Amino acid sequence: MGGYVYIALRAPNDTWNGFYDDYVYPLIANLVHEFVLFGDVNPAKVFIMGYSHGGYGAFAIGPKEPDLFAAIHASAGAPTDGETVAKTLRNTLFTCMVGEFDTAYDRHDRDARFRDTIAKLRGDRADIYPVGVDIVAGAQHSNLNDRDKVREMYPAVRNPVPRELTWLMTDKVITDFFWLRTDAPGKEKEIDATCRDNRVTVTTTNGATATVLLDGRLVDFTKPVVITVNGQTQTQKIQPSLRTLCETMQRRCDPGLAFTAEVKLPIAPTTK
Repeated sequence: MGGYVYIALRAPNDTWNGFYDDYVYPLIANLVHEFVLFGDVNPAKVFIMGYSHGGYGAFAIGPKEPDLFAAIHASAGAPTDGETVAKTLRNTLFTCMVGEFDTAYDRHDRDARFRDTIAKLRGDRADIYPVGVDIVAGAQHSNLNDRDKVREMYPAVRNPVPRELTWLMTDKVITDFFWLRTDAPGKEKEIDATCRDNRVTVTTTNGATATVLLDGRLVDFTKPVVITVNGQTQTQKIQPSLRTLCETMQRRCDPGLAFTAEVKLPIAPTTK
């Protein structure tokens, strides 16, 4: 089978900041889940894009929930302070397009600053932050030709288990981020995590708490797992659990985001 399902959404309310209310993000996640469960949609091939107000929506929703999408595109929109953060796009294809003369509401300058922020986060590496900002010469707000973006985005495939994660939270409602989970999300809380060679390293700031979700894509359960949290290291033998697999599948409705083991952090000290 080929083709795709196309859904055109308007903002879910009539306020200027319609895409920034906290109920929007669970709503989008539930919508994706419904189509995965009942619409024969591949969860690794879900995309989001928008123009103008919809571009602001893509800028708001995409970086908050990048684990839902293979690629994100925003046209004639801009990031919003306190809502859109570049750090979360470490592993997700994100593009935006803005006209050279689209200066209303500081759109052009905000996108240019977003581009510069991404460049600083990427540094000398070429394997992280697949983000592009296209400032279209001579264009204003309403004459951007983004019709080819669907064709450009379509080959992208979501990676649900990237080896590096940066989760800077901007709300109190999103509790899952790829293979991380928190019971107490909140603005400015941050979790940075890596998982390589059976070593999990986690750094939390501003009181963030975390649960690490694991499976055979990330670790070898036949070997001990070395876990370092804020500089404190322990080695554990972790056993897969059918219960954890069922619970994560039920919560996320997505085989790619279902896991067979969880480790709540910080780990209690080992007793002898």
